[in-house]
Amino acid sequence: MDALMHLIDTDNIQVEVTIRLGRTRQTVAQLSALRSDDVLVLDQAIEDGVEICVGDKVIARGELTSDGTAEDRLCVRVLGATGAV
Repeated sequence: MDALMHLIDTDNIQVEVTIRLGRTRQTVAQLSALRSDDVLVLDQAIEDGVEICVGDKVIARGELTSDGTAEDRLCVRVLGATGAV
């Protein structure tokens, strides 16, 4: 297998990146009862930032920001990477 690894151009493989804001646990009944203006409390404080993940692996930490355009798209500024992809 190692002999084949140099033949694979891993730099061009696309992976899905997920931004994780935090977690919470809810019962099915609580989820079924969700309505507009309800608030879900997460396990992280606002100043904790977000986790940047590939699969279940955290590869970096970041903070939410805007792209500054007219569309005002939500973005993540990378604050630190783990180096593990």
